[in-house]
Amino acid sequence: MSVRASAARRGERLPPAAAAEAGRVAAAAYGAVSAETLARRLHRLALDVHDGPMQNLAVIGFGIGDLRRRMRSLLPPEHRTKLDASLQQITDELGKVESDLRLLIGALEEGGIKSIPLREAIETEIREFERRCTASVEFRFDDSVRAETDSQRIALQSVTRAALANVAKHAAATHVSVRLYSTPEVTTLEIEDNGRGFRAELPPKRGRIGLAGMKRRVELLGGEFKIASCIGGPTTITASLQAWRPDDD
Repeated sequence: MSVRASAARRGERLPPAAAAEAGRVAAAAYGAVSAETLARRLHRLALDVHDGPMQNLAVIGFGIGDLRRRMRSLLPPEHRTKLDASLQQITDELGKVESDLRLLIGALEEGGIKSIPLREAIETEIREFERRCTASVEFRFDDSVRAETDSQRIALQSVTRAALANVAKHAAATHVSVRLYSTPEVTTLEIEDNGRGFRAELPPKRGRIGLAGMKRRVELLGGEFKIASCIGGPTTITASLQAWRPDDD
């Protein structure tokens, strides 16, 4: 039995150097166990996603294909083109969800989500919006803009996604302006469309619950979320996040 173990069993206090070494060994052992446990849990979650939602998507895809065949047999030829276009749009959206889930599974198996720059994240949402909407998009940004943390990047990307989804579904806009800029204290995202607008002071209508979700997401990070709109437009959504700094000791 080591001197340290004997001392510990007798209730004696270890010398400071020995106590520090014992603490480092215990911390390393705990960290290794924790990392191994986390890796197992992430792998299990990856399997659950693959065996659950991924399989459900496959079933839905087969169901849409069967629905297409059945409806084509019932509709006159002049209506089949519209049917095919509508179902193809649904199929494309399912394909995107499947792709996102595959990326998530890969990230879980690797033990973490890979971060991307804020500007690239916003550009990804703009490209997706342009794929399903005819409105033009102007994207302006500061070269130095960045998110201080992954949480901030995810929040601003989610606000962009939800705001552009609302434009595509409700606004009937022909142009959208996205601006991303920062100061040493604040990073700000501003999205404005020239659509029909709405009365921002009223409670959100059904289908606009995403606005409340955007507000909550930003405010959870200590940020500020504003909506400015009126009947006839324009509508402007602004999300501002403070620069993150560790507390002073």
